[in-house]
Amino acid sequence: MGSSRARPANVSRPALALAAVAFALFGIARTTGSGWLIVILTGIGSVVALSAILPWFALRKVTVTVEAPREGTVGRTAELTLDVQAGRSPQPVKLLPLGFDGPWTGVITPARGQLPLVPMKRGVFTSVLLDVRSAAPIGLVWWKRRVLVELPRPFEVGPMPAAVDLAAPRGTEDSGTDDGRVASATVDAVKTIREYVAGDPIKLVHWAATARAGELMVKELEAPVAPALCLAVDLRGGDTAAVEEAAAHAAGLALAALRAGVPLVLLTTEATGPRSGPVAAPSEVNRRLARAVAGPLPAPPRGSEPIWIRAAAR
Repeated sequence: MGSSRARPANVSRPALALAAVAFALFGIARTTGSGWLIVILTGIGSVVALSAILPWFALRKVTVTVEAPREGTVGRTAELTLDVQAGRSPQPVKLLPLGFDGPWTGVITPARGQLPLVPMKRGVFTSVLLDVRSAAPIGLVWWKRRVLVELPRPFEVGPMPAAVDLAAPRGTEDSGTDDGRVASATVDAVKTIREYVAGDPIKLVHWAATARAGELMVKELEAPVAPALCLAVDLRGGDTAAVEEAAAHAAGLALAALRAGVPLVLLTTEATGPRSGPVAAPSEVNRRLARAVAGPLPAPPRGSEPIWIRAAAR
């Protein structure tokens, strides 16, 4: 866990009011020489001084560990599990995850619980930066410290899936069909050859086998196989908004294919290089697109004509 030095964050209104009273009493004491005003002034000054110093000591002892879920989605609430410690004495502190949309969360150490947050961008997060604040024990002056907490496992945030029609996905280019729709890869697979039976369609006649056998022979086919969708997600050449829009449309199209029972192959590039492979569950789509970056894509499987989702396409 890395962290910055504690520094003042803000002074509360009661603290400012006490400081104003102390300044007024100081002026009156100098004019009148009243001893009891000096006593009151000393008391107020001690409270203000302690309220400005003690939170610094409290923040020095604060340690935070964080556990994140395996995956999340842009714009959807996720929950981090926080463990906050601050030595032997209970300390009230407030925490805010930076780089995410989420509320301030107040705890009294030691504490372990859930911290809700909303990821605002796609990617793989290996750490979380927290703003930790304390005004303990008096609550007049707040101090803050930035704490960088390494995650025990990466937090993979995928794009918010766009509403995409599987038959006509928005943002596709160079697809396997002229109109941009998913091309059928269904092939008639011959299971066996047998003699003709009355009622067999004429299109099933196997003419070569008929010529050899001297009688009408027909093909018996395997059960039809659902067409496979090969989806190539090219994030090169676009600005941030275009890249995220392309990722969102790819997610929407991939999820629509899975809902329709269409086998799906996803072509992406990750930090480690090009990646090609089938995906069978929404969580796999989410994680693959969380890791997707701009770069050369792998070659599509032999015989397939991928649908391209391009960040630069407009």
